[in-house]
Amino acid sequence: METRFYVGTYTGKGSKGIYHGIWQDGAMRITGSAKAVNPSYLTVHKDRLYAASETGDGVVAAYRIAPDGALTLINKQSAGGDSPCHVSVQGGRLFVSNYSSGALGVIELDADGGLASPPKVIAHAGSGPNADRQEAPHVHQALPTTEGDFLAVCDLGIDAVCFYPLDGQGLQPPAQTVETSSGAGPRHAAFGTDKCWYVLCELSCQVLAYRGYGNDAKLMQTCGALRDGDPTESSGAALKLSTDGKLLLASIRGANTLALWDVGADGTLSGLRWFDTQGDCPRDAAFTPDGSHVFCACEGDGRMTVFAVRDGQLAFVHAEPIPTPTCVCFA
Repeated sequence: METRFYVGTYTGKGSKGIYHGIWQDGAMRITGSAKAVNPSYLTVHKDRLYAASETGDGVVAAYRIAPDGALTLINKQSAGGDSPCHVSVQGGRLFVSNYSSGALGVIELDADGGLASPPKVIAHAGSGPNADRQEAPHVHQALPTTEGDFLAVCDLGIDAVCFYPLDGQGLQPPAQTVETSSGAGPRHAAFGTDKCWYVLCELSCQVLAYRGYGNDAKLMQTCGALRDGDPTESSGAALKLSTDGKLLLASIRGANTLALWDVGADGTLSGLRWFDTQGDCPRDAAFTPDGSHVFCACEGDGRMTVFAVRDGQLAFVHAEPIPTPTCVCFA
């Protein structure tokens, strides 16, 4: 079975920008690239790809995906802030997380999937106890809930996940705020069924499991993601649910591990086990659409590592050099 994938990168160490390729019969083949500056996060929606250029004066770009996977630029637009690090699509809108300026950008899409308007900007306020990392808001991810009735915004700087109601007219502020523990630094969330959801905290290396959104959220569990003896400077990076919702995956930088939990019928987590990423600084990791493999973007040493998912375990099968990879997504 052929699986097409896209890789975002930082471009300061020889990367061309966005790479695309094919995974087939246990082998990865890079088939092309598109020039871009620091396209650190990507998302695919239908036959369009959107990229955040993580620069001081942030930019996002929309691309048309050809049948062979090649990308053609449609247009670019301001991200509405500095250092955009995440993009998502819902209801004809692109949501952009601007890390350095602590703001969410909302951009309307046109009929062709292009960026139709300058961003509407929603700025956060506040700070956290970590003077180096939480001196101000730092929006790290904005992701629609499974049902599409909220946009959940993880703000590492203020220790909160802000749930903005969503309807056909877009966001409807004010947000309903779920506060994490002080200094935890929520980075990425993942949404399952029955309003169960999970958030990976970058600074505390914990996964928090909740049921209910916004004002209805109840904390079910707090799960550590480190092994005894892992480096104290380790930090959480990516959080993903498997296609069937039965596995939760987190990538941990410093420890250079993939942490894997079983997800129970009630949404609770159990059976934590760890797997070596076979590379340095795993900034992103994701299940293939069929759930048979995990791709891991090891930013530190410029390689994509691939693992087979077998009976709830991860088995290393392949590695491919890609300069400074930061994100992987599938068409």
